[in-house]
Amino acid sequence: MKKERTLLDIYILEILEKYASKDKPMMQATLIEKLADYPYEIEVARNTLSAYLKKLRDDDRIRGKRGVYKPGLFDDHELRLLIDGVLFGQHIPKEIATELIDKLKGMSELGLKNRVRHVHYLPSMPRTENKNLYEIIDKIDEAIQANRKIRVKRCNYNSEKKLEEIDAEYILDPYYLVTEKSRYYLICQMEKNGKPGKGLINLRVDRILDVEILYNRPAMDIRKIEKYRNGFQLDEYMREHLYMVTGETVNVTMKLLKKNIGDFIDWYGKDFMVVKREPEEITIRVSVNDNALIYWALQYGKIATIISPESVRVKLQKEVQLLADKYLQKNEENS
Repeated sequence: MKKERTLLDIYILEILEKYASKDKPMMQATLIEKLADYPYEIEVARNTLSAYLKKLRDDDRIRGKRGVYKPGLFDDHELRLLIDGVLFGQHIPKEIATELIDKLKGMSELGLKNRVRHVHYLPSMPRTENKNLYEIIDKIDEAIQANRKIRVKRCNYNSEKKLEEIDAEYILDPYYLVTEKSRYYLICQMEKNGKPGKGLINLRVDRILDVEILYNRPAMDIRKIEKYRNGFQLDEYMREHLYMVTGETVNVTMKLLKKNIGDFIDWYGKDFMVVKREPEEITIRVSVNDNALIYWALQYGKIATIISPESVRVKLQKEVQLLADKYLQKNEENS
């Protein structure tokens, strides 16, 4: 069935979007052939086509002189970055990730379908199975904007690898939604027995099963939390909470091997003070969450030594002793 000639400019854009790019612009002769073929079946004279192309070029809808193309919103390099962000975003369920990647590939001027080969790894990557994730994010965001408390039900994986509801409900004051290591977290304050908790906690959003906004209950001002009475700095909070665990922020002095200072910067950034330089080591002072520091020190024990405070050293000693007891006992049982 022939299409209406009055929509010729739209058909030109459709053809260019599908078959042309900046690197492979389409000549007028080819464009005339495409318009004559199914499903358009429109005969266009060269001078008529030239007039349409001039108008589209003046409106910046197309570009090019001898050959023309329709500029895309993103170039292929930008689309690859976006696709990788979706591919490695563990907070995105597999079905949604597949759909998003297909849409992004479709935005390429000539299509990335055959040029993004690593996408076939998507089904095997660990991803959230919480089907309500984006509805939950929307509700939490609405509550934050409205400055209202929320009631949530939480879930966790059981031994059958299935998400199941935790038999409890929680009243939260939601403050910030953040992403860290490809997961969404809610920075919030949790009520206990109708009273405010001791401070902020970080909850995995993909471990929240349901959210109810309590429209008649305003959220508590974050400045009523003792530590943040003079204000809350999100960037500072994120630096202190390396693994998004809860705990106290402490001033820490530690020694690092100079050659491995990059390993600390990768996790924490450059907001620390150098207090001493030696030929092979560097001593730094930094404010960081104590529990997060324990995890980090266990992971990077070969390159870092915690000097102070003593409370962190004691916690670390206990963790190391537990690990030593566990694995030494295992060796004795196997001998």
